[in-house]
Amino acid sequence: MYELVIVAKVDKSDQLVSRVEKALKDAVATNLKIERLGKKQLAYPIRKQTDANYFVFNFDAEASAIGGFASKLRLEQEDLLRYLIIKKKQVKIKSKKAAKNQEVETKTSKLPKVTVVTKTTTAKLTSKRSQTKNKASNKKVTKIKKGKK
Repeated sequence: MYELVIVAKVDKSDQLVSRVEKALKDAVATNLKIERLGKKQLAYPIRKQTDANYFVFNFDAEASAIGGFASKLRLEQEDLLRYLIIKKKQVKIKSKKAAKNQEVETKTSKLPKVTVVTKTTTAKLTSKRSQTKNKASNKKVTKIKKGKK
């Protein structure tokens, strides 16, 4: 995936865009998308131009075809003020929650469905909390007895 940004003269920008589009198609570019960013004032004059039209082309192409296309762009110096070709990485953006949910769904879908039957028995068991209370009270009693002697 490549991105081409073009800064073109205001009066001849439409003609330049059609020529660049044709050159991209000749270079076997696929998934061509053109976005017009509009007319903007330049930070400094370029070839006596203070305003320019900005265009962004997104396309897929072979790496070998980009070199030939760049040489064609250099020949368009009359109407083209600046250009930049960037190779973009395709990144799949997922939130952490979505990734975790997807992992849980795949794990649970692989597991067989099983019904679980549990039996409970009634027995007198003391909880840990009550056992610790009993021990603490026993210690208090023994301390009191030792103090009285």
